[in-house]
Amino acid sequence: MKRRAMIARLLAGSAFAHRSHMARGIVKDRFHLTVMINFLLDLISNLAILAALLVACCVVNKMRPDACANGYLLFVAFVAVALLFDAALTFLVFADSQTRYGKFSTTEAFVTRVAAYVTACGIAIGLSRMRSRKAVGRPDARAVVGT
Repeated sequence: MKRRAMIARLLAGSAFAHRSHMARGIVKDRFHLTVMINFLLDLISNLAILAALLVACCVVNKMRPDACANGYLLFVAFVAVALLFDAALTFLVFADSQTRYGKFSTTEAFVTRVAAYVTACGIAIGLSRMRSRKAVGRPDARAVVGT
């Protein structure tokens, strides 16, 4: 009889521990969901900036045929400058006021933003290579000869 009672207590204890472990898992999953949402929003905003730069460079190239504005290269330079400012803000400015900007000054938040920057740059470089390969393969491409 005592053995059955002890087994019942152990099972009840493990069931309770399992529930609390499951609750911790839900909180951890919410944390990962928040990180993924932040990454996706950062990536979408970076791609929107890439699209705006490409449109602006296309307009400049159409208005001035002698201009050679490369939107992809400008985007990579823009991201490099933004990454420097982001690092300065994260580790210098926000780090001084943890009570006010605590969630922005964490290394995990910075790594998420860096991943979004790098992914957007990878997409821009990939699109640039696809565009240059298409231009080389076109037989009706205009050749510009300097005089």
